[in-house]
Amino acid sequence: MGRDFKPDERMIGYYERRAAGGVGLIMLGSQQVHPSSPGITNLLCNYDSSIEPELAAVAEAIHRHEGSRVFGYLSHMGVATAVSPHVSWSASPIHNQRYGEVAHPMSEGEIAEVVEAFAAAAARCMLAGLDGIEVHCGHGLLLNQFLSPLTNRRVDRYGGSLENRVRFPAEVVAAVRASVGDGIPVGIRCSGDELVQGGLSVDDMAEVVPRLVAAGRLDYVDVSAGNDGYVVSNMLHEPPMGGASAPFAAVSRRLREVVGVPIIHGTGIATAEVAEAVIARGDADLAGMCRALIADPDLPLKAREDRIAEITPCVGCQQACFGRLFSGRHISCVGNPETGRESELVAPAAVKKPHTVLVVGGGPAGLEAARVAAAHGHQVTLMERSDKLGGRVRLAAIPPGRQRWLRLIDHKAGELEHLNVRIELDCEANAATVVERRPDAVLVATGAVPAMPEIEGIEQVHVHWLDAALLAPDRLGKQILILDYLDRQPAIAAAMYFADQGASVTIATPSFQVGHRMVIQNQTHFYREALDRGIVFAPLSEVVKITATDVILRDPLVGRQRRIDGMDSVVVVAPGRPDERIASVVAEAGIAVRTIGDAYAPRDVEAAILEGHLVARDLLA
Repeated sequence: MGRDFKPDERMIGYYERRAAGGVGLIMLGSQQVHPSSPGITNLLCNYDSSIEPELAAVAEAIHRHEGSRVFGYLSHMGVATAVSPHVSWSASPIHNQRYGEVAHPMSEGEIAEVVEAFAAAAARCMLAGLDGIEVHCGHGLLLNQFLSPLTNRRVDRYGGSLENRVRFPAEVVAAVRASVGDGIPVGIRCSGDELVQGGLSVDDMAEVVPRLVAAGRLDYVDVSAGNDGYVVSNMLHEPPMGGASAPFAAVSRRLREVVGVPIIHGTGIATAEVAEAVIARGDADLAGMCRALIADPDLPLKAREDRIAEITPCVGCQQACFGRLFSGRHISCVGNPETGRESELVAPAAVKKPHTVLVVGGGPAGLEAARVAAAHGHQVTLMERSDKLGGRVRLAAIPPGRQRWLRLIDHKAGELEHLNVRIELDCEANAATVVERRPDAVLVATGAVPAMPEIEGIEQVHVHWLDAALLAPDRLGKQILILDYLDRQPAIAAAMYFADQGASVTIATPSFQVGHRMVIQNQTHFYREALDRGIVFAPLSEVVKITATDVILRDPLVGRQRRIDGMDSVVVVAPGRPDERIASVVAEAGIAVRTIGDAYAPRDVEAAILEGHLVARDLLA
């Protein structure tokens, strides 16, 4: 999406790729309908006719693929916007927990202006050739802010009673219907339950939704759950790894019983099997997917052709979808680096002259590099020193709720088998053995090697590197201190694992906050799970010294020291250092060699897989 908040070539490529993969109905990314709702996180802004050519280009690209349709998805964020000095509009002068702003209570004139803006935006979508309209009435956005007693404290005809709180959203859907006419499908997205105490329940929505269906003569209702202005509800609405599949299907089913129009449901539906089950049970008439199609645009086609094992799984890690989105970058997928790069990473032709390629290391970077090299026609051998593929991702799957990482490893391994990659397990490689094989090219993906921080006493026998601790938790004792230098998932996930083994765990970090580099949904999930287990957080804690009996910590801001006594084990969570043992010797032997993943520079799994993918694409080009 371009910085002018209109579709660009990247967005067009993304959506066309999903249409080519068999997606029947695409809800184009949320379009803001009025300047009082700016394009945060690069949202589309449908304020005037200048967006029509770009919307038309999206529609044309999607319509090139038989059976695919695209709807405009219209919204106004209301107070769910934090773009200072922008003033947020809402039903009442509420303070939003997540976004930290106090809203301007809309006048009746401003309400009428936004109603007209929804209608005008819908008309522009139709002029651009889109096939239908969805109006966003959920997830704590403006129309939901008027519906909900949590955020609507008005005493005029737009507040108080249910009838009054429904009035503004009803005026919007009625205006949209009048704008596009009776021959165009129009629906709403709603939160069937806000999942917040004092908010709208499914019983409340069973009264609200039929009123909106009648007001807009709606053709369908898209049911989700949650209010994104509340961090726990937001996490439940966008469930991270470890959550149940389709957790709000019962909410969808309840509304299906009362509305009399088809229901779409799309929360936590990560596989074709879950989608089929939702429909078969009568929870919904259509199943919606987002992250599953980010992971694999061909999911519908592969499912239809009974190629389930070939589907790239969404593991729910949130790292390259929400994680990139919230940092102002285009979305992608940890398991599928082509996502978000469709216009750049066009499918290349098979190489004219296949080369012999040796990949050293079967972690995420090595697996992806081997897969891509083989897919391009090279003859690939992968050497892995352990008896299993996956590297540290396999360790990441050990803590509770993290087993879905294994789906990604199993999928990549299955792809290698399908591509006839020779896999040699229990095969320790060194520079000499690599050179002896004389391959045309070598990709070194041996990962990082442990590198303990420079702390007095770090050599104590009860100090453990994270990997070793995860593999032998029975050696750690009952009092464990985790020293976290990453501030991502590994430390807090490990802490949960050790706590489930009966240990009392403290996490210390020099940073302001434990896990502050995690995307908000993951942070909320992990905090809730960790606090429920009694895990203690110790932010602003640098380790000064470790002895056989205690650990000395220092506040890095003021230098104040404190002592923790009685720790049976100290577990270090740190990035390690690059493994540079092989590449230089291989290069000196005249063999083309590239180092990838953590062996090049320790980073996260997204960076490792992306690098393996890109390097293999350019191999011996």
